[in-house]
Amino acid sequence: MKADMDMMKMDMPAVQRCMDDCGMCSTMCKETAMKCMTMESMSMQMMCMLQDCADMCQATMSCMMRCSPMSGKMCMTCADMCMNCADMCEKMGGKDEMMMRCAEMCRRCANSCKGMAQTSKAA
Repeated sequence: MKADMDMMKMDMPAVQRCMDDCGMCSTMCKETAMKCMTMESMSMQMMCMLQDCADMCQATMSCMMRCSPMSGKMCMTCADMCMNCADMCEKMGGKDEMMMRCAEMCRRCANSCKGMAQTSKAA
């Protein structure tokens, strides 16, 4: 019940935007991982990071959709994961356009999630 009331206090367009960013980030990470399979220089660590980030974004979005009382903690963890993934994409990607787009999407999602985590603490 408290989680429902906390969600009602939140800015619903911001909640929707965060869920959208999580969904887009998950998709972007999965697509990038698929492309990485064709790149000889891609490490297993990078592949794992992309899949972990995609899974975390999906789980976070699911928690927010059902107004889970764990949404704030999930958003904070997702923000950390997305920032780590963005950093790794930039380092590994060099001039690869898709890797750089993935890094950008991960940072966008991280910022949305960080804002949502802070809002959920205040609610």
